[in-house]
Amino acid sequence: MEINYSPRFNVHTAMLMRPFILLLLLLSCTFVETQAQLQPQSPFRIGIEYGSHEIRGKIDNRWEFRHPDIRYSRQTDLSGSERVSGKGNIHYAGVKTEFSVWGNRLTFTTGLRYTLINEQVSPQQGTFIYLFHPSSQGIELFRIKGMEERLGFAGIPLEADILLWGRHSNWQGYLKAGIQGGVKIHGETSLNFLSEEMEQHGDAIITTAGAAPSRFFLNSYAGLGLRLILQNGIRLSAEITLPPHYLTKGNLTLLTPEFLGGSRFSVTMPTRLFSLK
Repeated sequence: MEINYSPRFNVHTAMLMRPFILLLLLLSCTFVETQAQLQPQSPFRIGIEYGSHEIRGKIDNRWEFRHPDIRYSRQTDLSGSERVSGKGNIHYAGVKTEFSVWGNRLTFTTGLRYTLINEQVSPQQGTFIYLFHPSSQGIELFRIKGMEERLGFAGIPLEADILLWGRHSNWQGYLKAGIQGGVKIHGETSLNFLSEEMEQHGDAIITTAGAAPSRFFLNSYAGLGLRLILQNGIRLSAEITLPPHYLTKGNLTLLTPEFLGGSRFSVTMPTRLFSLK
């Protein structure tokens, strides 16, 4: 008995089997993806961060100013540093490593951080102020438009954060506390004179006032954060940071600072992302 195979039968059969093949491939891909997600995340991570704070405060006692007379002003006492305002900001960035324990509830962090501090002193009214400067020749007054200070520090932070909620979620809330020690790597304090001819006196005035920021600093801080964990283990974090408390003195020379709250953002990646295996 002879059997004939029809080409139409083969084509038709292949068309009927195509959906089952696609379904099988889809199930296979889903299985592989699920298995990858079930793999435990590495407790080690590396990343980058950026944060900032605002500075307010009184003028340091080593500086004394006199405000020029203002026409049509009813104020009778126009002397004293209360006529001068001071403000500034802190910006920092760095690289860090993280290590999680206790089922990822507790995370320890350290790294290397660069901190840039800017301060400005300016008159509250008018275009200039008199800087009261005692010298060997007597009392001198210099007309200045303001003062500035720019400091750079390299520091090593030690931090720990603990989960408040979201252990089994990709959204997590946490509480953080940290301490940081560092050393000054550059700094400059300058006077902005009204007349360029007076610039030559700037260094002598600053030296006489004893304006020399300390070379080392140590501070502590805390914050409250929100973290998003992506499927590949990358962590995106945003934090509201409380004002830092400086355990050392003489960190700034223009202001007796009152630090305001700030914010910080960071991205960390599990070390397995860099594995070639």
